[in-house]
Amino acid sequence: MNKRQRKKHRLGEFQELGFELRFCTPADWSEAQQLDFWDAAITRIEALGLSVGGGTGTCWDVYVMAFQERRTVTPALRQALVDWLAAQPAVSGLRAGPLEDAWHEGAPVRAPAA
Repeated sequence: MNKRQRKKHRLGEFQELGFELRFCTPADWSEAQQLDFWDAAITRIEALGLSVGGGTGTCWDVYVMAFQERRTVTPALRQALVDWLAAQPAVSGLRAGPLEDAWHEGAPVRAPAA
């Protein structure tokens, strides 16, 4: 496969990584408390250049990817988000999956460039 095809299919040096993220917030939070948490979380997520999708309610099961197309989540970005969530006293049950190919299930993961 040539370079143009690898880029089009997000393979090889163009592989994009993401990860699954699960955590819970208190079920007894008011709507205002939920909104305050998500305002802070979205500010942090966007500051890291990431985006999340999925999950609603008090336990969140989301997938995290880079916000910009043709970017990838690095181990440092993954850890920064996990550390931020772990530092939030109301967050419980935090679990972050390993970095994985965001477009091709089961594909081997190339080490992202630093």
